[in-house]
Amino acid sequence: MLRRRTSKPAVTLEPLPDGLPKRGLFAEPVRVTRFTASHEPHGENRVRVTFLVEVRDATDRRCSDLFVEAFISSPDRQRLVSGTTDLLGRIRFRIVGESGVYQASLTNVGANGLEWADDPDTLTLIHDVTPSRDDDE
Repeated sequence: MLRRRTSKPAVTLEPLPDGLPKRGLFAEPVRVTRFTASHEPHGENRVRVTFLVEVRDATDRRCSDLFVEAFISSPDRQRLVSGTTDLLGRIRFRIVGESGVYQASLTNVGANGLEWADDPDTLTLIHDVTPSRDDDE
């Protein structure tokens, strides 16, 4: 019995783009449910400030792999940072500098692909890392 050889169909694997639409995965609007700052010493006369952002959807589910952008400033520099949330719907932005006032302002959540409940009270966080006079004594 003779078998006929059939050619295999040509398959091309293509990478998935990072900016896949998120509509339908999360109940809109997504919102920032936690925006905190903490600091720790980082060498002599320097501190590392960490801003933590947590994003959840309208049904209180954690929003993983969601784009977040923030503008961060320290006493000696400022920069625009971005990244994606982890499995817990959280992202951390860190900056190192001298003691003083640090500020983070959220500029975008969801890469304009989702409706974002941008409550003005949760958009900006100021964290003061100025040593108190009690620390000097």
